[in-house]
Amino acid sequence: MAVHRALAGICLLGLLLCLSSSPAARAASKPDYLILTLMWPGSYCASTQLTEKCCKPTNGEPAADFLVQALETYDSTTGKPVTGCSRSCDFKILPLVNMLDDLYTYYANLTCPSNSGMPHWKDVWCTYGTCSSLNQSLYFDRALRLREKVKPLVNLGSSGIIPHATKSYSLEDINDALVPRIGFSFTVVCTRNYILWPFFYDDYLSQIRVCVSSDGRSIIGCPNGRESNCGDTVKFPPVSYPVSSTVIELPSGDEMAL
Repeated sequence: MAVHRALAGICLLGLLLCLSSSPAARAASKPDYLILTLMWPGSYCASTQLTEKCCKPTNGEPAADFLVQALETYDSTTGKPVTGCSRSCDFKILPLVNMLDDLYTYYANLTCPSNSGMPHWKDVWCTYGTCSSLNQSLYFDRALRLREKVKPLVNLGSSGIIPHATKSYSLEDINDALVPRIGFSFTVVCTRNYILWPFFYDDYLSQIRVCVSSDGRSIIGCPNGRESNCGDTVKFPPVSYPVSSTVIELPSGDEMAL
């Protein structure tokens, strides 16, 4: 009898482990707010980390401005991202055709090797978009509209914080420049580049992360407290990739099938 009870316990434990790792169990966390991550390409391309290399996309011309990196889905109860809510992610480029110009300009992927950006859009949609309450077209459209609403480069510039190859700015001044526009709804994130590890380094402004309502319409106060990882002073390097006129082409047949 004791052996039967032990076997039953093992079977029950195995069943619970399987359920806890299943997509249905992971979906128990429900996203109730979003985080718009805007990347500064000047810092990304100036990074000295070997794991980060900057390549110009094959399609379109990325702006010398903050670029959308992702619109992430979060659960305010846990404070953690909710991801991968669809077992079989269905990504189509056709719903995005009317916004391709803006996607190539403001949602460009600078990773190497050079690419059209579409694999990144697919990855973001499958990771976060399928967990949102938005369809694919609205998901990308609202990310672009939110970027325009935040206008970080304009607001930093209006306070005299402009990209510079050698100058540093105080984190306090950066925060003060953004608060009048978007309130206390954002976090400034830095990439630390070591000059002489571990004592000498520069912090580069790499991202601005903004909390957004679950429908992607409004900027909100962050439900979970978030602190910047930057030091007291921050570098804000100019964008280093070339900006030249490029003919934007429609996706090829293979890309349309992504």
